[in-house]
Amino acid sequence: MVIKIDAYGSSSSVDWSWKLREAIDRIKNSYEHIGRSTGAPFLAIVYPPEYDTAVIKEWQALTGMFGTEFNLIQINILDITMKVLQEIGAEIIVETLRNPMPGSNPETELATMWLSAIVDEIKGKLPAQHSKKTVFVLEQLAALYPATGPRSLMQALWDTKDLALDSPVVIFIPGRLVEPRVFEFLGKTRELMYRGDIV
Repeated sequence: MVIKIDAYGSSSSVDWSWKLREAIDRIKNSYEHIGRSTGAPFLAIVYPPEYDTAVIKEWQALTGMFGTEFNLIQINILDITMKVLQEIGAEIIVETLRNPMPGSNPETELATMWLSAIVDEIKGKLPAQHSKKTVFVLEQLAALYPATGPRSLMQALWDTKDLALDSPVVIFIPGRLVEPRVFEFLGKTRELMYRGDIV
């Protein structure tokens, strides 16, 4: 099968698996340098949303390439957002979104709660000792839509004063690249990735 890929790696039949191998290669061979030119150790992997399950399955199959010197910490964003929804109550959130109080922005408030919960999850999983090279892997980012998106998540991680990000953070972004550092999240919103690296 012939696959046509444009300058930003998007097509209807894109071979996204090279992006996974490229990310693994960068982590293994340039661990300390990921995102350093922009000041943040983010490594975003942008892939077509319709291949979400296949991308994550192949990533998990390839993680054996890291070897024993690496400690991969998986963070499932869907699990975290669902936990927040359960704590508040889905019915309350739906009603608040439908009939917001005057002067309130329930979507923004929900986004803040989600981002805070994600930051807390990452802080809670920081290893006490760094005997191995830690890599955080953030999956299921589609769960953030429409309240927020990947850029806000990266900004929240970067802005958290008591979270010293000295390990690479791999972020799986369902969408497509439209410019070298601009992606369309889920084909809905365009976001600029001004910190970190992107493939």
